[in-house]
Amino acid sequence: MKNIYTFFLITATLFGCQDNIETSLPAFQSLKNGDFQWKSTVSSAVSDATGVTTFTGSDGFGTIILQIPELVLGSYELGSSSVAVASYLEDGFEYSTLNNGVGSIVYTSDGLISVEEIDETGAITGSFYFNAYSASGTNVVNFSEGILYKLPVINP
Repeated sequence: MKNIYTFFLITATLFGCQDNIETSLPAFQSLKNGDFQWKSTVSSAVSDATGVTTFTGSDGFGTIILQIPELVLGSYELGSSSVAVASYLEDGFEYSTLNNGVGSIVYTSDGLISVEEIDETGAITGSFYFNAYSASGTNVVNFSEGILYKLPVINP
């Protein structure tokens, strides 16, 4: 009896904590400041006539906005002089990769948006990470391990 209990405990430990991204289609999520699993409850992807594509996701408290200059497979670097932009809005604060921190060259915005797949329906799969600063340069937010999974793109 003790062996059966141990077996079930080990099985539950190994398989009970999985977070399968495919269970929430589409998905827009990331790890905020290294310790908070941020998951969008409302998301959209819109590509305008010029090809500029904007991914927006909100969890009800904060909103991530990712913008790339064209909708093609590839990677887009983020930073204060980049064409691609990432921003986060929460509690009246706006953090952007167009802003840098104050005090040193070490405090620069950076990141990457990667479009890895555009399927036959036009849904996007990709990844992202970024460090963004407030306009004053004194506050920073970090998003890592970001995932865009099967996010449908709207072409107005």
